[in-house]
Amino acid sequence: MSSPDGVSDPAAAAFDAALKALTDGKTEDVSAETVQKLLTAGAKLYCRKLTEEDSYFPPFRAEDGVTATEAVVAIAEMMRAADLNTFDLAMWMSRPHSE
Repeated sequence: MSSPDGVSDPAAAAFDAALKALTDGKTEDVSAETVQKLLTAGAKLYCRKLTEEDSYFPPFRAEDGVTATEAVVAIAEMMRAADLNTFDLAMWMSRPHSE
């Protein structure tokens, strides 16, 4: 049975597969393109939920334990890819959000 939104079940499967690759130490089996697709879709969905649906929630679930290093490495590379600098980031960080 598939999820009504058509995204939840495949997302859960991709999440589980990624965690298994991390746990098993088999991340070399995951292509760079796969990671790019997951990050792109996640970033776009997250932005849409926050900006157009005004639905704030933290980007990571507490139970998934994303470390500060993991978050900062991803943030830094996303900023480079979008040609942003820390001044740009500071402007966005001051933007209020509702919880």
